[in-house]
Amino acid sequence: MAVNEIIQTVLEQLRKIADTEVHVGKPLQVGETFVIPVSKISLGFGAGGFGVEGDQKQGSGTGGGVSIEPVAFLVIRGENAQLLHLNSPGSPMGKLLEIMPEVIEQVKDYMDREE
Repeated sequence: MAVNEIIQTVLEQLRKIADTEVHVGKPLQVGETFVIPVSKISLGFGAGGFGVEGDQKQGSGTGGGVSIEPVAFLVIRGENAQLLHLNSPGSPMGKLLEIMPEVIEQVKDYMDREE
């Protein structure tokens, strides 16, 4: 398969995966409350190639990556809806994310001491 065909195929598949920069997840129901995750999607793609027909030296390569980052939760309770941003300064969710690495480290230290 030629490099341009590989690139075209990969790009078509990436378009199918992420047709927008934001993904709204499936609603989760907790009692009478619905929680809907909202994530940011980032795509990266690269391709290269080399070729000499006489000595049959050929080369090609493609690579890509997808990053999905949760950014907010839409919370719906009855007639009320609220958007909770994860990285808003001062938000409870933002504060939780800030201290999470420290909490995980403390839990790990505790588990190591118990063993």
